[in-house]
Amino acid sequence: MSTSRFTHSLTKPRHAASTAAFALAALLAACGGGGGGGGHPAPPPPPPPPVELGPLYDFTPVGLPGITYGDVDRRGIATSARVTGTSRDAAGNVRAFYYNGKENIDLGTFGGRHAQAYSINRCGQISGWAQAQGDLARAFYYDGALRDLGTLGGVESFGFAVSTCGKAAGWSATSGGETHAFYHDSKTMHDLGTFGGSGSYALAINSAGQVAGYAYGPGNAWFHAFIYDARTGAPIQDLGSLSVNSLAQDINDAGQVVGYSRDAAGVLRAFRYEAGTMHDLGLPAGALGSEARAINGAGQTVGYVYYPDGRQVAFLHDGTAMHDLGALGGSRFSDAVAINSTGLVVGSSLDAAAGAQRATAWSSSYGPVDLNTRVKNLPKDVELVGALAVADDGGIAVRTNKGLGLLRPVR
Repeated sequence: MSTSRFTHSLTKPRHAASTAAFALAALLAACGGGGGGGGHPAPPPPPPPPVELGPLYDFTPVGLPGITYGDVDRRGIATSARVTGTSRDAAGNVRAFYYNGKENIDLGTFGGRHAQAYSINRCGQISGWAQAQGDLARAFYYDGALRDLGTLGGVESFGFAVSTCGKAAGWSATSGGETHAFYHDSKTMHDLGTFGGSGSYALAINSAGQVAGYAYGPGNAWFHAFIYDARTGAPIQDLGSLSVNSLAQDINDAGQVVGYSRDAAGVLRAFRYEAGTMHDLGLPAGALGSEARAINGAGQTVGYVYYPDGRQVAFLHDGTAMHDLGALGGSRFSDAVAINSTGLVVGSSLDAAAGAQRATAWSSSYGPVDLNTRVKNLPKDVELVGALAVADDGGIAVRTNKGLGLLRPVR
């Protein structure tokens, strides 16, 4: 995304200006340069206006002690500096954590070794999975205590998304050995079924209780994006495809769904579904494919486009057109993974000069900006390599070379 600046100038007739300048120069020469001592140099031009680079941030490490690698899903951040995600230590143990704005909390397990957290709402309620004895995964809902959401008759389940009203979605094994998407209404886990195949997966949920994901057709020959509406309880709705397959990655409170469609050759095309129609978001000239990752309440969609020569660039679709967000230093790689309600986009980009990947932000007034340059208190040995999630109040979860961190705008 770029902004254009326009400069207006007023000019005198060329001949009159030249004559006046010649006369003035002759007069100054005859008078010793004017002022009796030598000419006064012209004042320097005013400095250009400062480039808008976004806010400054304070940095806080997040995650559990001993972390060597961590992850935060784009749904894993909420306002008031709350972050949930996964910490991995040097021994390979994977644990879910919750940073509540003051301290990091290990969410624990149901008796097994590992756990992962993916989604948090504004109330601090979290969805993910944790292992029970025998290292079998069980979907959980956390609201100060870890609650087992059960299964659809099988032995394992996985929570993935939580709504602002405390409802959860994910997928579970069934008694027949299949894997089905589920919706949990705080009391009961509901089987969302499939399109005739053996699998379905719920990947997003909005505050109205609409769930989005994808499900397989007969013989698992194809998969299509779906919407489930808990208000009606009707079977999942097939959103169709732009080609062969489709997958829904996000849904906003207006019921707009974004994701990608894949053709038989594996080429991806970003889509937005609304009012009964799947819209192809289009491609910039020369691009081969695209993937939509996230959508905000205003219908702004972010993701990336890719080219036959391997170049990949972040994009923002404003509801009408797709805009190239650019990359640091004009490099060949950038990726937008999340967008908040104000239109702040975060992701990563290759810094060609440094030869390394950097956490990056874009907005309507700037971008791409290396977030490493915007942090007041970043430790000397810490580098921000990717921005993972952004809250509506501007907080950003980042991956660093040392683990995970939280950037909070300096007010």
